[in-house]
Amino acid sequence: MHRIIDWNELWKAIYASSPERIEKGRDPAAHWNKRAAAYHRATCDETGSTEREIGVMEIAPDDTVLDVGAGTGRLAVPIARTAAHVTALDPSEGMLSVLRERMAAAGRTNYSCVQMRWEDAVIGRDIEPHDVVIAAFSLGFYDLAAALKKLDAAARRVVYLFWHAGEWRSPGEMALYRSVFGEEAARQKGYPDYIYPVNILHDAGIYPNVRIHHAARDAVYDSVEEAVQAWVATHSPDLDDLVPVREYFSRVLARNEAGKWVELSARSTAAVWWVKEG
Repeated sequence: MHRIIDWNELWKAIYASSPERIEKGRDPAAHWNKRAAAYHRATCDETGSTEREIGVMEIAPDDTVLDVGAGTGRLAVPIARTAAHVTALDPSEGMLSVLRERMAAAGRTNYSCVQMRWEDAVIGRDIEPHDVVIAAFSLGFYDLAAALKKLDAAARRVVYLFWHAGEWRSPGEMALYRSVFGEEAARQKGYPDYIYPVNILHDAGIYPNVRIHHAARDAVYDSVEEAVQAWVATHSPDLDDLVPVREYFSRVLARNEAGKWVELSARSTAAVWWVKEG
């Protein structure tokens, strides 16, 4: 088939336009180790997103599951309730440390952790093939085609990807990014949306299923200041001027009946999956 666009080269060009993406890709452990606690705090309220994503996946009690970029275990921990074994791969020991704590709190022992970058993993040496392979919001690779090929090679039965559809943040939060970092720097954050991996897979002869859903996220805080500090710890730990962040959360947070401060937001998410032939 004649290709007008080389989607992987286009992805690479966009990736390389951002020094932040390059640095994060070079040493993701350094980036995420100091953000692990804040990341866990930011994602612990995403029960709606987690339930939707688990609902897409078909995982049997005898399945082995590989979660690539497992982070603090948002998917790995609940999946361990069903699967025979879960392997959590992540470059950050800080993230995996939180994951282990969550597994222990859930009484799960049917898991193992592999601390390394996916780009460095060798199938058959570092990682054995698993029945199910998952990569949820963890496709920040320079060579996405190579990463997807390896995900396919690691799966015996099915691969599930979850990635953003459309803009990577809500319009309100993108406005906050522009206020904090400036127009150009805001554009250099995040990654292109799901249509890139879908087209890269298509070029490789893999024709995945795609389902778009709008996942609600209800982040709950004890105060506006807690929300501010959580956002800063995740997105810009060295930020000095917190005024735009305070103004944003003062505007978007609402008080619930329990006296907590709630941020209601929704993210369009693409579930992309394919079943291995045979």
